[in-house]
Amino acid sequence: MAAIAMVLMRFLLMPFALIAVVLFAMGLHIIGTSLYHQVVWYQTVATVTDVNPYTEMQKNGLTKDGINVAVTYMANNAPMTWSGKEKVIGLYGVSMGDKVELYYDPADPSNLDTAAAKGWRGALLLLAATGGFTAFYVWFFWLRRRNAP
Repeated sequence: MAAIAMVLMRFLLMPFALIAVVLFAMGLHIIGTSLYHQVVWYQTVATVTDVNPYTEMQKNGLTKDGINVAVTYMANNAPMTWSGKEKVIGLYGVSMGDKVELYYDPADPSNLDTAAAKGWRGALLLLAATGGFTAFYVWFFWLRRRNAP
């Protein structure tokens, strides 16, 4: 009976293990992108020049509040401005006059990234949790030897 339960658990947990593998790949992508931007892109300090709240109606009928942000920064020795929704570059909860570190693409200075400046601790947590679960699942249900009494 215990053997049947083990086989049942092995296959019931398989979708969670597959989801964990996908999340692990996403964490690797986040870390890789952040490291790439930190190495190849240029860092600058931007000043928040405008913050305007907005309310957005979603398809399901719920509303979402957010802010439109405008920043000025120096890129390639030229003054630049950027404006858009906070979620595009990751500036949540900023106020006018705030200074934020960000990275810009030297080939296209209007392409900004704040995630590289903020670090990737969340992605490391995602890697640790999903990688640990997947490794334990594979070891426990597929690799360890079962010794018959």
